[in-house]
Amino acid sequence: MKLNLRSILPLLAGVAVLYSACTKTGINVKSDPSTVKASDNVASSAIADNLAKSLAGSFGGASLNDGVTPSTNASSKLKVQSTYSCGFYIDTSLNRVFNQGDTLKATKTGGTKYYFICDGNKTVGYDSVDSLNTVGSGPGYSFVYNIVQKYKVRGLNTNNSNFSLDGPMKAYVDNEYTKYKTFSRVHNTYVFTNLYVHGADNFDITSGTATFRSEGKTNGGGWDYSGTIVFLGNHKAKLTFLNKIFLIDLLTGKSTPA
Repeated sequence: MKLNLRSILPLLAGVAVLYSACTKTGINVKSDPSTVKASDNVASSAIADNLAKSLAGSFGGASLNDGVTPSTNASSKLKVQSTYSCGFYIDTSLNRVFNQGDTLKATKTGGTKYYFICDGNKTVGYDSVDSLNTVGSGPGYSFVYNIVQKYKVRGLNTNNSNFSLDGPMKAYVDNEYTKYKTFSRVHNTYVFTNLYVHGADNFDITSGTATFRSEGKTNGGGWDYSGTIVFLGNHKAKLTFLNKIFLIDLLTGKSTPA
């Protein structure tokens, strides 16, 4: 698994879709989010989108889709401290600037530390700590992404195509659309337990659970919910909070009431 430092720019190029989604749900831009409760459907959609994109590394940090094999291309400062890709990979002073055209700009700062575990000269897993902050802007909007991951990843078969993942993740995502005077803030924390991932099946999470807390606000109101997530396979997960159940599509980040 490697740090996903470049996928953020294609993601941001489509960030205006979030504004469109908000308008379709009837958000009133004159509402006071400090006194209005967002609907459960709005909250579940925000949680589902945050979960799918943060697991894929879209906001920065490690991506589930990179599996167990280490990469030395995550940063120009990444150092290999021992042979056969075993031992520590460290970058404690990450500072990267990304530009796409003349309008989309992002700066990523933070630090990463990986400890790769080997069997002979073969990598079979790693422990990681990533803490990354991305600040940027595009035409009519600005954003801040703060990602912290403390993952324990282990290969489960001879070629590591199946692997497990455990550990917490913080995914704080703030978007502000100055042109339309709208905003979206989704601050989620997760604790993943016994996620079983099939790399050969487009990195499908076939089993495992998570607990989460989500605090969010939009112009249409706010929420502060805790709940559970059960990964079902076939790129689906069951999201439960307030005794309500929603089905998440982990490929699209969409949520539907169950």
